[in-house]
Amino acid sequence: MRTLIDVEGKEWDVAVGRESYGMQVLLFFPRGGGEIRKAMMGSSTRLDAQQELDSLNRQALQERLESSQPWESQDWFQNDR
Repeated sequence: MRTLIDVEGKEWDVAVGRESYGMQVLLFFPRGGGEIRKAMMGSSTRLDAQQELDSLNRQALQERLESSQPWESQDWFQNDR
């Protein structure tokens, strides 16, 4: 897991997740609540995806956040809190 402070000063936790058909995604969790976002990854395995996340610098994470989309599967996550 990584932490990112975006250009507006908002803090995000960033983790690897998995979409249907085994696609790996970056999941952006806003600290303090709010909409969880996702960005597709090029990696095909969980290990490769974690290494990809670890290799991204702050600018690359910011770009992935900016191009991210809402994570539709967040309902189960919010209901479990």
